[in-house]
Amino acid sequence: MSAAPIALPSRYSRRIEKLAREADRTTEEMLLFVLRDGFEYCEYSVKLANEGLADLDAGRRIGGDEMRRHFEKRRTARRVRKAA
Repeated sequence: MSAAPIALPSRYSRRIEKLAREADRTTEEMLLFVLRDGFEYCEYSVKLANEGLADLDAGRRIGGDEMRRHFEKRRTARRVRKAA
């Protein structure tokens, strides 16, 4: 695929550069994600990923059994709602 130069308004360029730094990506990589998914979703997903990594770094994690119980509880609640 050949690259086509595009001119972005400076506010979008700054937004992509900031998002790329936060996601530890290049601006070119981040631009592809933004074009595919949109700014809001990319900003949201990078924020959540960084929060999760910070939790891991701080030692906040849950075990597999606890996670399975959590999702089984959610599945059960969803089944109950669908049956109603």
